[in-house]
Amino acid sequence: MIRDSLGARQRMSQERSSASNEMLADRARQAYDQAPYRSVALMRLHPARLAGRAMLLGLEPPPVATARILEIGCASGGHIIPLAAAFPTARFLGLDISPRQIADGRARIERLGLRNIELAARSLADLSESDGVFDFIIAHGLYSWIPGALRDDLLRVCGERLSPNGLALISYNVLPGWRLFEIARDSMALHAGGEADQKKRSDKTRRLFALLKERADPETSYGRFWLNEAQKMAAGDDAYFTHEIFEEASAPCPFRDFSARAARWGLSYVGEARARANCVESVAPGASAIIEDLSGGDPGSREQYVDIFSGRTFRESILARAAHARRIDRSDEMNRLADLHLVAPIGLDVKAVDGQADAIAIADGDAALRCNDPNVIESIRRLIARRPSSSRLADIAPSAAKNGRAALLAFLWRMAETGLLDVSSEPVVCAEGLPARPKASALAASDAKAGDLTATLRHAPFPMDMLDRFLLPKLDGGRSRDSLVDLVVDEAANGRLQAKGPEGAIHDRKVLRAALSAEVDRRLGTYARIGLLVAS
Repeated sequence: MIRDSLGARQRMSQERSSASNEMLADRARQAYDQAPYRSVALMRLHPARLAGRAMLLGLEPPPVATARILEIGCASGGHIIPLAAAFPTARFLGLDISPRQIADGRARIERLGLRNIELAARSLADLSESDGVFDFIIAHGLYSWIPGALRDDLLRVCGERLSPNGLALISYNVLPGWRLFEIARDSMALHAGGEADQKKRSDKTRRLFALLKERADPETSYGRFWLNEAQKMAAGDDAYFTHEIFEEASAPCPFRDFSARAARWGLSYVGEARARANCVESVAPGASAIIEDLSGGDPGSREQYVDIFSGRTFRESILARAAHARRIDRSDEMNRLADLHLVAPIGLDVKAVDGQADAIAIADGDAALRCNDPNVIESIRRLIARRPSSSRLADIAPSAAKNGRAALLAFLWRMAETGLLDVSSEPVVCAEGLPARPKASALAASDAKAGDLTATLRHAPFPMDMLDRFLLPKLDGGRSRDSLVDLVVDEAANGRLQAKGPEGAIHDRKVLRAALSAEVDRRLGTYARIGLLVAS
C-alpha cells in the first residue's frame, strides 16, 4: 500500500512537471511569435570553424561540403540559411517552435531557390530515428532558456542523432560568473515583471537601468555592476529583453554539471567555439599555473577553475561522442595549423611600435602581439593582403626554410590563442581586391531585394541601408564602377534615393554625381574588404 502510494505520488509529480514544461514551452512559443529573435550568421559557429577546432586536436570531423547539419532553435534561419547557400551539396534542417519565424525563413529560402534546406516548426523533443543522423548539430542560445526536461532532450538528441565523428555545439550561461547578472534579472522581474505588454516591459526596464546608473555608487561592487555590466544589457533590443531577461526558464549552470549531464548521453567535451576561449592564459591572465595546480591536470577540473578565476558568464562548447573525443591529442596542435585554412580578422594590421622599426605589433582592436622576426612579419602581411579570403601556410610562406616555418607556426599559434587568427576546415574564397566589374554574392544580391540584413562570404552579418539594398543587386559582374555611379545618380535624381549635404538634400545632378561617386567608391571598397564580392 505504501509502495503504491509512493508510485502514485511520483506519477502525479511527473505529470505536473510535464504539464508545467508544456505550459512554459507554449508561452515561449507565443513570446517568440510576438517578439521574433533576429538570428544572424555567426562566424565562430560556422561548422567549418568548429571542424577546424577539432582538427587542431587531432580529430577527424566529417567534411562540411557533404555534411548533414541540424540547427535546433534556428529562429528565422539567419545562421543556417547562408550555410545552405554556401554548401549546395550539404543538407540542412532547422527547427524552431515559432511558426512565425519558420515562415519568415521559408520565404527567404524560396526567394533564394535553395533545395538543400528545410525549416520546420517542431520541438526538439520530436526528433527521432526517422530524422537520421547529423554530422553537425548547433543549438545556440537554447540550453539555459528551456525547461529542465527539454535540456535533457537536447543532450539526448545530440547523443542519439550525432554521427560517429560528428560535432555538436551547445551554448549556455555559466556559473558562478553569471550569478552577477541575476541581480539585473531579479531587479527587472520585481520592477516590470507584472507588465503583460512586452514593449512596455522593456521600456520600463530601460528606465530602471537609467535610474540605477544615476544613483549607483562607484565605490561599491553593487554600484559598479549597475554602472558597467548592466548598461551593456540595457543596450539590447526588445527581443533581447523578452528572451534573455524575462524568459521564465533560466538555468545557468557550472561547467562541471553541464559536462556531467552530457556524459550521461555519451558526449564528451572537446573545446570552445572561440579560439581565444581555449587558451587558459587568454581567459584568465596570470592564473594558468595556479589553475593547473588546483586541477591536478584533469581537463574537466581545469575548465571549471578557469570559470572561477575568470568570471566567465557564457560558454559555446563543442561536444563529440565519447569514443570520438577519446582520440583527442593535444601534443601537436601547433603543427596542425599547417593543414588548415587560416582566417585573418578584418581588423588585423601590422603596425610599428613607438616608431621602432624592429618592434612590430600584429593587432586587432585591443589584442596585440609583438614580433621582431622580419620573415614572420612578411608572412603576416601576406595573410592580411589575401583577406577577406583565407590562406594556407604555403600561401603566406611559400619558400620558408625549416627553421623559418617553425618560427612562423609558433607565432601563428600565439595569434590563434589570443584571438588574432581563426582556423577553418574549408577555404573562404572571395574576390581579390575590388574587381573592375564587381559581382555580389547571390545571397547578398537576393537579400538586398527583400530585407535589411545579409551575410558575407566569411559568414558574418551585414546590415544593409537603402543604398546597399539598391546597389548590391546591381553588382552582377557586368557593370563598371562608372556605370554603377550613373545608376545611383539617376536613382537619387528621381527621388528614390536621398542624398544630403551640409545644407540639406541635394538635387543638382552635377553636385549629386560628385557626392555619390565618393560614396559608391566607399561602399564598393567595403564590400570587397568584408567579403561580399565573389571571385571571378
